[in-house]
Amino acid sequence: MADRAHAPLLAVSSLSVAYGDAGEPAVRGVSFTLPTGGALGIAGESGAGKSTLALAILGLLPPTARCDGSIRIAGDEILGEPAAVRRLRWRTVAIVFQDAMSAFNPVVTVGEQIAEAWVVHEGATWRQAMGRAAELLDRVGLEPALVHSYPHELSGGMRQRAAIAMAIALAPPLVIVDEPTSALDVLTGNAIAELLRTIRRQEGTALLLISHDVSVIARTCDSAAIMSDGAIVEQGPAHSVLSAPQHPYTRRLIDAVPRLPVPLGGPPP
Repeated sequence: MADRAHAPLLAVSSLSVAYGDAGEPAVRGVSFTLPTGGALGIAGESGAGKSTLALAILGLLPPTARCDGSIRIAGDEILGEPAAVRRLRWRTVAIVFQDAMSAFNPVVTVGEQIAEAWVVHEGATWRQAMGRAAELLDRVGLEPALVHSYPHELSGGMRQRAAIAMAIALAPPLVIVDEPTSALDVLTGNAIAELLRTIRRQEGTALLLISHDVSVIARTCDSAAIMSDGAIVEQGPAHSVLSAPQHPYTRRLIDAVPRLPVPLGGPPP
């Protein structure tokens, strides 16, 4: 019991994932830990294996995927244990998927989809759950009346906020956020990054943030891991990794971030 009490909230060890008969695995020997209340950003280009890693943690990979290694949440091994990971979803770990539009059922209101978590997992009535959903939308910066709206009636940034609200409905200690800003403009993306910081500060939620944009990780996370070709090539404190990268791939990733020639509001170059 003592070991469990001191175990990291999330511990991934030597994880490899391959699809079907593919020769090269999509994830190769990945290891990292995430403490309670911590924030780890995993960065890499498209195809680096980031989303496969997230789906493996949630037990959402297709049946054709082959996994080796270990994934422990709060000390419990969940790799190859579908019943165990089902018990942990929503209450212990939740995910904000990359495409907020596809995360919602288009013919069910946003409020009903958020409220379902309380109805299914806590036995709340629909009236109670809808009231809580409205309160939760307010917490993430949306009008409570949007509980009656359908996903297509919300803008991209609003849908992303609603998806975050759905993920934190049962206050899980761990939330995985997959590319939260990739489909958003810069200002909206900055607002989403600030929302994630606020949730972490107020709720003590641990974040596993997946992004190709290292600037989002720099603003949100304590530590960073850089993935390339399915493997982690560099990891450590976010400030150290992103300000003084040691691996050539990390340096290329950081150099790809656009930089303004002058501060906003200054004279043109």
